[in-house]
Amino acid sequence: MRRAEELKERTVWKSDPHTQVKHLVYRHYLQCWMGKICQTFPEATIVDAFAGPGVYTDGPPGSPVVIARTFLEHSAYQRFNRLNLICLEERPDRVEELQRQFAKLPKAPKLHISVQPPGKFADQQSRLSALAHRGRAETPVLWVVDPFDLKSAPYSLIRQCLAAPRDEVLFTLFTNELHRFCQREGYDKAMTPYFGGTHWQAAVPERLGRREAFATAYQQGFTDQGLFTGSFGIRISNQSARYHLILATHSEAGLKCWAPVTWKLDRYSGQGASTETAGAPSLFDEASWVVDRLDAALRAHAGTEQRWETLSGQAARLNHTDKHLRQSLDNLAAQGLAFRVDPVRARTAWPEGCTVRFYAPEDVADESF
Repeated sequence: MRRAEELKERTVWKSDPHTQVKHLVYRHYLQCWMGKICQTFPEATIVDAFAGPGVYTDGPPGSPVVIARTFLEHSAYQRFNRLNLICLEERPDRVEELQRQFAKLPKAPKLHISVQPPGKFADQQSRLSALAHRGRAETPVLWVVDPFDLKSAPYSLIRQCLAAPRDEVLFTLFTNELHRFCQREGYDKAMTPYFGGTHWQAAVPERLGRREAFATAYQQGFTDQGLFTGSFGIRISNQSARYHLILATHSEAGLKCWAPVTWKLDRYSGQGASTETAGAPSLFDEASWVVDRLDAALRAHAGTEQRWETLSGQAARLNHTDKHLRQSLDNLAAQGLAFRVDPVRARTAWPEGCTVRFYAPEDVADESF
């Protein structure tokens, strides 16, 4: 039986490598998200909008169980407040299986699991949003949206998931399918609502990098509306990305969790992972070289003073961590292009809250008089 038929006909199906990499991204991101959110707010919510049966025939857990276990097994669990996990699945047989899988987990008063009656996400999003926020718009809500096809999660629906100020979305973008079918006659009727506009068309001419261009185009819809966003390609072996995970958030703090995850799983570029690179140690753990894009961004500050918070936010938007920022600053300082001007004394070269002055190469050139 082909995989598409298996997903359509069976209650539970076999796992595959790219799903395992995706769930690894989930776990790493949730480790950071929960560590920040569940200790700061009295309660938070995660909505798994396409929950599935919660298990695969060969044993690995599905995304709802991955989320629950990450919470229960977190090193900071004792300091956590309440987490609501809301799961929606369209098929009744899979809802029943998901309930059986959750019944196997230990009872925990801090984790409230709600498996919803069978239903389609498009029909239930408004109700789920009210349930997730529990009457408080400031409640943090993370929407995990991993549909089976394009039509189940148009851009307008994703934007509804970002209506409240502390909403975040982790969305599976089918970049490989978009790459393969974008030039077929009539496919634009599916593409435009999926992207929320025609800006996807700019990616079509990019034959070699078309998948990544589609991810960039999708993210553009968020940045145009003042949101912060990141992406990560899921590959198998050395093949092109099968799909991308897209993060959309109202806060740079979300990117502060996202960037370390992507660099941990992809030791070369922080842009994608395969079964070969996932979990491998990052080159940044030992190497001293810095990322050119971040280095160039910092050099552009020549002639100005910048607060650490500004520099850290800029690094996060470029998908880099504070560790990368400090390495880049070390590199510039060695060339006389960056100096910490405040505080005068510090235990480390670039402490949080410091102020950095930048210079241009011509400012430090050795001139003869």
